[in-house]
Amino acid sequence: MGRLSIVNISSSLDQLIDLLARESAQCELLAHNIRQERDAIKRMALDEFLSINQARVSILESLSGLKKEFDAFVRDLAVTQDVPETGRTLTNILQRMKSTQTHAILQQYERLAERVRAVQQDIAVNQVLVKNIQSFLVRALEAHRQPAPGSDVYSTLGGRNAGAMPATLIRRRG
Repeated sequence: MGRLSIVNISSSLDQLIDLLARESAQCELLAHNIRQERDAIKRMALDEFLSINQARVSILESLSGLKKEFDAFVRDLAVTQDVPETGRTLTNILQRMKSTQTHAILQQYERLAERVRAVQQDIAVNQVLVKNIQSFLVRALEAHRQPAPGSDVYSTLGGRNAGAMPATLIRRRG
């Protein structure tokens, strides 16, 4: 009976290693996608965003499926290891298991968690870049819509302009 338990644990751990490897691969794809997005943002290459976002949706769907698979796996592993519901984290489960693989799996899991945090940070940076560009464009549009005060502006030709064209305002000083 003890041999069967060891075989089941080893098989479960092999499945976990495979699952973490697939998650890591998808995380790397997402990181690459985020870098592509940042490059497109910097170059203002709006035509590239559709393909970038379509690829991201595919990656996120894959990650969502892997998360569901991972959650079910952890739940099943917790039941087989008699881990109470309050302590059902992968770390707690692996610490209860008596296997030489658990330390390596925990390190793999921690590396994945660090990578996920880095990707989240990269996404936040891209969001800030997009918000800054949006803010700039909104301000430019607001400046474009502002009515010109009578005689204290120059026209695009450099002369005084009483009816200035929006967005070509340069106020005179002195």
